[in-house]
Amino acid sequence: MLGLSASSVALAQNSQSMTESTLESTVESVTVVRFENVALAQQRETSASVESLDQAVIAAEVAARIIDIPVKVGETVEAGRVLVRLEKSDYQLGLDAAQAGLELASAGQDMARLRAERARRLAPDQFVSEDQLLEAETRLRQTQAERALAEVELRRAELLLSRTEITSPYDAVIQAQLTGSGALAVPGTPLLELVATNRLEITSGIATGLIDGLVQAEQMEFRNEDDRYAINLLRISPLVSPGARQREARFEFIDARPAPGSQGTVAWTDPRPVLPADFVVLRGDQLGVLTVDADRVVGSTAEVRFLALPKADASRPVPVDLAPDTLLLAEGRRRVQPGDTVSIGAERP
Repeated sequence: MLGLSASSVALAQNSQSMTESTLESTVESVTVVRFENVALAQQRETSASVESLDQAVIAAEVAARIIDIPVKVGETVEAGRVLVRLEKSDYQLGLDAAQAGLELASAGQDMARLRAERARRLAPDQFVSEDQLLEAETRLRQTQAERALAEVELRRAELLLSRTEITSPYDAVIQAQLTGSGALAVPGTPLLELVATNRLEITSGIATGLIDGLVQAEQMEFRNEDDRYAINLLRISPLVSPGARQREARFEFIDARPAPGSQGTVAWTDPRPVLPADFVVLRGDQLGVLTVDADRVVGSTAEVRFLALPKADASRPVPVDLAPDTLLLAEGRRRVQPGDTVSIGAERP
């Protein structure tokens, strides 16, 4: 009986040793890497164009014949540059008449003031009647009003004369000439078309899925062939285009700027972490990433977990919301399944 018992114990120990050996041989050895060490920051780019905020058709404000248009289509002009000269003879005569009218009103006011002052001095001694004093005071007020009216007429004549020389309201490019010298212009006659060169904005359609990354981006630029221009995000329209599923974004130039109408792209770095496509695996009918607990160390074992990524594409990096220290399965991940026990052989830097 004792011999049989000893034999049984030996067999049991041998069986346990074989079981442990078999389990060790079935545990897959893998390497792991922290998410922060492989996370990508994606470069984004979308088509864009430069628009001028000020585009105007310059029109005549007075009736006169066009004498000269000293600018040409395509020419760049500064604010205040003379664009069109109109015949000013009639308006110069109007100014001369207004000046004469002001002198006449001033003379009448001076005479009325002297008479009113004389009447005030004589009234206490009864040398002028109350009616005569009242008449003198009334006449003075009339002449004061006449002089004020003459001053208004003079300013109006000066304004009309100034409108015979039409100047640029801002730095601009002459886009089109709409009439020529010798033509008779009336108020509202279109003369030139201008496009401002200073107040510029960039417009671009941004896919709705990229909006958050654009808002969080620290730097962005407008690219026009080989040129680069630093820009800032101004605003994003809340409206979504029904076809392209885009929202319009508006940007401003920080310093240098290209010409209005320039075509190019807006580029920025999306700061949201992105999982490289190599780590996306298919398990069952879902795409996702394999992880283990973040506190696992080299030489220990861990249970494989599967994080499904509904928006993942097997061939493209995918934005994920993972903690920086999340341990991802690297080498060996394609041989294991969720729930398997693996041995951590190494951790990649």
